[in-house]
Amino acid sequence: MLPGNDDYSSTLPLFNYFIRLPDQLASAKFRSEALRRAKSTREDEARKLRKVDDDEKAEERRLKGDKEKREKRDTQLKGMNADEQRKFLEKERDRDNKRLQKKRTTKG
Repeated sequence: MLPGNDDYSSTLPLFNYFIRLPDQLASAKFRSEALRRAKSTREDEARKLRKVDDDEKAEERRLKGDKEKREKRDTQLKGMNADEQRKFLEKERDRDNKRLQKKRTTKG
């Protein structure tokens, strides 16, 4: 990655050229072992890029889900009076404590 450059449009043609380089090398006279190695390297790098992209998308989905849960909780709390809010928060705290205890017992 180029530092400080969020717009990759200027480097995209160069990147595409390097991705397709092993295909162009196939017409040259290289040992099959060298061509195999070049293709496998390309596939490995493409797999890594896909994995990074999938991880970023998963993180975005997780953050979006967390945000939706938080908004739903906030709207629920706004519709309650003070006593109902207190009871709701206590139940929520109890659920969190039970979840934490369950994690501790399964790990230990």
